[in-house]
Amino acid sequence: MFHPRRFQEGAISLFWVGIGSAVLAALAMAALFSMRYERNLFAEGAAKAGKMVGASPAGTVIDSAKKAVNEVTGQGDGVMRKCIINGKTVISNTDCTPGNRTSKVIEIHDTKGFEAPKKPPVEKAAPGSNPAIDKIIEKQLR
Repeated sequence: MFHPRRFQEGAISLFWVGIGSAVLAALAMAALFSMRYERNLFAEGAAKAGKMVGASPAGTVIDSAKKAVNEVTGQGDGVMRKCIINGKTVISNTDCTPGNRTSKVIEIHDTKGFEAPKKPPVEKAAPGSNPAIDKIIEKQLR
């Protein structure tokens, strides 16, 4: 017998389509808010999830990889130098050692980046008429 309220088997119901749309809209709103406040909420969430990963067996692998990277990059003395290695100019704080005869210490200057052009100073406009002549005209009109 035909039942008028029978649901179609294997298809996504309108309810689940609505739930999926709401979740997608919430993710889009979170992305827009993070862009507005110059934060990355997704990266912050991943960092929090990464703290939970530290207790798992994968955490030991991640820690050993971080340690290996720190050992390689921590060789320099922190001074930025410019030198020539294998015929190429290199700017580095680790590859350009003080023992390299082509090594020169360079200074790093912090800048403000791009700034809006400054407005020219406002010039005072010349008065439309001479105040002395205006007084004379007022006296004549009385």
